[in-house]
Amino acid sequence: MIPIVGHQSISLVDFPGKISTVFFFAGCDLRCPYCHNESLFSFKIEDIIPKEKVLQEIEKRSKFIDGVVFTGGEPALYEGLVDLLKEIKEKNDLEIKIDTNGLNPEFIEKASPYINFVAIDIKTTPDMYCELGSKLTESEIRHRLTETKSILEGKKNIRVEYRTTMYPPLIESYERVYKMFEFIPDSAEYYLQKFVSDKAWSSTARKTTSYTEDQLERMVLEIRRNTRKENVFVRTYL
Repeated sequence: MIPIVGHQSISLVDFPGKISTVFFFAGCDLRCPYCHNESLFSFKIEDIIPKEKVLQEIEKRSKFIDGVVFTGGEPALYEGLVDLLKEIKEKNDLEIKIDTNGLNPEFIEKASPYINFVAIDIKTTPDMYCELGSKLTESEIRHRLTETKSILEGKKNIRVEYRTTMYPPLIESYERVYKMFEFIPDSAEYYLQKFVSDKAWSSTARKTTSYTEDQLERMVLEIRRNTRKENVFVRTYL
């Protein structure tokens, strides 16, 4: 079973440089306080879009889209998605992008023959994932993020993007960001995303003040200067 429960017919922003159709998975192994998709934390069987319907929706748009995006929720929780990716590739000349938190490196390895773009949401340093409801230990988080990095470094045919939602209680210092670079491939683009409080599911997050766009721009300049990494950017749309 793959619990795809939502579909956006056309998107101009979810797959950089591509016109895409987007499918949303329910279910997630984290509970980030700033998440905008509380409705995807769980699902009902009757809400699931059948695989045949997913393929029909893709085929219907295949002449005027460039790609397909699977996001969530957390798509990498469901190994059955790999078979769907393979089927999409066999039937359509479309690129595929996966949005994931990077905590399931085995899925990324299995899916890698069929995907063109992976976007990894790296939340904070491993010691802080307990604040996100993770049941994994710090060492398990560290191992999984390291494995994901290693896999993606070896897949030169896959474009890789990492991104962090700049939620101040989790990303409170430059030192925190610098520690996170341990898990980001040198070739990957890295985006600092603006946290939007009024869309957060958590009442605590809704009361938290975001970094301003000017602050984020200054952070990027400082990070580039101190790390000599030029592929660090700000993203303000969500």
